[in-house]
Amino acid sequence: MPLVQEFLSFLSELGGVTLFLGRILRTLVHTRGNGRAILQQVAYVSYRSLGTIAFSGIFVGAILVLQFNLMLAQYDAQSLLGGLNTSTVIRQVGPLIISFLLAGKIGAFTAAELGTMRVTEQIDAIECLGTNPFQYLIIPRFMGIVISSLILLIIGMMVSVIGSVFVAATLCGINPYEYFQTIPRFVTAWSIAGGMIQAILYGVIVGAVACYHGYTAKGGARGVGRAVTLAAVYTNFYIVIANFVSSEILNWLGDVGHYAWGMLTR
Repeated sequence: MPLVQEFLSFLSELGGVTLFLGRILRTLVHTRGNGRAILQQVAYVSYRSLGTIAFSGIFVGAILVLQFNLMLAQYDAQSLLGGLNTSTVIRQVGPLIISFLLAGKIGAFTAAELGTMRVTEQIDAIECLGTNPFQYLIIPRFMGIVISSLILLIIGMMVSVIGSVFVAATLCGINPYEYFQTIPRFVTAWSIAGGMIQAILYGVIVGAVACYHGYTAKGGARGVGRAVTLAAVYTNFYIVIANFVSSEILNWLGDVGHYAWGMLTR
């Protein structure tokens, strides 16, 4: 049955990515002297994605402000606009948008680059020379994507807040001071930490899936194209699942933390 075949294909894909990620982590623990290559990849990924992230961040903040303002205006609660909008961007929308952009831009490029190396036997040549391709090719690209995810999240959040304040002041008639005043009521240290944790998690997914499909590509140019397509599709699919699971876990941990803090401060 097609449905059963699709499910088995998904399990095979998930198992392959999981084993590949495990090999990356094992290699990372024993890798030394890759700092320069990792920094080069961080700079490369951040530079290529910075313009896209900044441009998207402005409009993400602006769109959310307009939508929240429509709902809050019905209850005369527009004074809460700044806190609600900023909290939503930091907790959910920001990490998701940035990870999707990285998957479509850097993830696809990484899969194509590694896939081309594989089908042209460059990776085989590296192995014949006695060099571990994971240390030389995979680790710098993987760590570059993960670290850049966090950096781009911080930049995207700042740009989004600036864009949302501008739209709130010009189109919604909200005083900028009033907008910023409500942010601490909704944005806590835990929500900021949760957003960063999710950004790192999504970066791990983007890096692992892109490197996996590029590294295992086969079949010439057609195989490289297929690897890029699979990397983009499965990355977004895994990110959506990870978003649901991580959100539930972070909310549960937040509730446990509040309860424990309340017990300690009694």
